Amino acid sequence: MNIGDRHISEAEEWIKKAIAADEENDMRMHLGKDYQLFAELLQRKGDKLQARETLVKAIEIYKFCGADARAQQTEKMLSHIYE
Repeated sequence: MNIGDRHISEAEEWIKKAIAADEENDMRMHLGKDYQLFAELLQRKGDKLQARETLVKAIEIYKFCGADARAQQTEKMLSHIYE
């Protein structure tokens, strides 16, 4: 995602693969990070509604893991996304 919008579809595919792998391997903290990154990508693409829903998933995962600081950080991100 850092090399420009030209490669955004490639980045999306890699993030989806990471989400699938982390779900399969029950790596919840990484899964939360993947959802947070995916939300950033969705917001960049202009899909704010889906970005909000994805951030909510990340927050739920962080809370489940006991990563309260990360959950609060992600909640701040969520508050900056408007429909």
